[in-house]
This record gives sequence, structure tokens and C-alpha cells, in this order.
Amino acid sequence: MEPEVGRVICIGGAAVDRKYRACAPIRPGTSNPVTSERSFGGVARNVAETLARLGLKVSLASVLGSDDNGRALLEDLERLGIDTKPMTVCDDHATAEYVAVLQPDGELALGLANMAILDRLTPALLRGILSDAGSAWLFADCNLPSETLHALVAFARQHSVMLALDAVSTPKVMRLPRDLTGVGTLFLNLDEARAFMIQPEAAAEDAAGALLACGAERVVLTLGADGLLAADPRGIERIAAVSARIVDATGAGDSLIATTLAALGKGCSLPDAARLGTAAAALTVESPASVRPDLSFALLEATLSLRAGAGFEREPS
Repeated sequence: MEPEVGRVICIGGAAVDRKYRACAPIRPGTSNPVTSERSFGGVARNVAETLARLGLKVSLASVLGSDDNGRALLEDLERLGIDTKPMTVCDDHATAEYVAVLQPDGELALGLANMAILDRLTPALLRGILSDAGSAWLFADCNLPSETLHALVAFARQHSVMLALDAVSTPKVMRLPRDLTGVGTLFLNLDEARAFMIQPEAAAEDAAGALLACGAERVVLTLGADGLLAADPRGIERIAAVSARIVDATGAGDSLIATTLAALGKGCSLPDAARLGTAAAALTVESPASVRPDLSFALLEATLSLRAGAGFEREPS
């Protein structure tokens, strides 16, 4: 995809994020003093915002409730210049909400998700979204119902469009079809890959190779502080994490996905695109925002040049 001749349609989660950061290490079973904030999140929404900040044309397809959270989220998307025509509003569910309880160093201690409304993203609704897809690239997260994901992969296979998917979690990756033919790029971590392959002890390289054998064209398998594997028919390359001082880990994976896709759209190879993705993840964990507002290709390239090859550090608590 060339950014000037197409767009990306992101399909999946759009939610209100509530973050509660503990003032001291969390003690289970008792009250813990925290600071709190509200922002907007969801995997597909975060990926859409990051792509928009990197200069791509983006549409977001999700479902919102007809409530204050939904209206605020929609207004924010429009402010960012994201096309909201594919959005659906329903009256019988609340807008999705994600609660992140963070340790003082920004690491996630507990995540709570109310995503029931996303079950309304049915294959029938998907058909309406895809009728206007044209030559757009597609990105979806596995918050979608299984039957919708199956229909999306079948559409990509039949129409030869680029489809990228994010596994989201170990249970949700199991919603994908076993035949991944039609998946242009699959993003997931090692636990999710092992769950999908039903190989709980698989080495990372073996898991990435097995996913390619299942039909995925490209695989980005993240390994936390150990970086990631970028796998495609040309081989499997291990890419180190970019050094970072963690303030808030929320959104790092979403920024990695969006940046990798944007770089692929500019003609980068998968390893080079994924390297820029690791720089985006590092910059995101250093920001209190789930999507870093000053993200740009110039900043990504400078960060990669200055910091590649070092590890992660924690903010002093």
C-alpha cells in the first residue's frame, strides 16, 4: 500500500480507558491510594490514532453506546481527523470500557475490560463496512467475535487485500481460523502464539515458523524486553528492543502495530518496519498517554538511531 493512494480501515475495539496508578506498590486485599485519569483507548482505536498521527488516511469501524462516553469518544475521533462514517451507535449496550490498575512504575497490575458491546460487530455489520473498502488495507483486533474474524479473513483471501490482525490476548487469539491464508500480517506475543499452535513449550522461532506454515504471510511475534521476531518467507529475524524508561506501559503494543503497518505502507521491508515499531513502543511507554501525541517518522528514526540495542529501565518509584 502507498499511503497516498489508499487508506487503512481499523475494525475492532474503541473504549474509554480509566487508569488508576498506585502511589505505592499495590497490596492485595486492602485499599490502595491512587491517582486516576480518563482517556480513550481500545486496540483498533489506538492503532487508528497512531496511523493518523503518522500521516495516513484512516477510518475506524467500531460500536459505541448512545451514552456520554460514546459521544465523547466520537468527538475525539473527529478531532483527530479519523473518518467515523463506519462507526455504529447502539442503544442497548454501554460504550466499551477498560480499567488499568498500574503499579507506581507504570507496569500493569490488573486490567478489567467490559467489551460486551463489541459482540455487535457481526458479519452482517462487517459486510456493510467492507462494501466501501476499495483498495484500503484492513486492520482488525481479536476483540471481534470469532465468526466476524472468520468472515474477515475469508474476505481478504477472496479479494487479495492486505489484512493485519492483532491477537489481543491468549483467549482471544483462539477466535481466529486455523487456516490463516489471507492474513497479511499477524501481530501476537509468544504466549498467544503458543496458545494458537497448542504448543505450550514452543520456542519463539518455531512458533513463528509454524504460524507462517498456517498461511500467515508475515508474523511479528513480540517478546517483551527481548524485542521481537519478524518472520516472512525470506526468513525469521530477531530484532532487539529499543531502550526506554517506562512511565506507563499502556498502548505500547498498539503503537508498534500501527508504526510497523505505516512503514510497510511506505515500502519498508518487514524487519525495517518492525524496527521502527520497536522505537514507537519505546517512545510510547515513556509517555503518560496511550498514544504519544508527538509521534512522527522523524522522531522514530532519530530514536532508533540513538537508542537501538539497549534495554528497558523503570522510572524510580
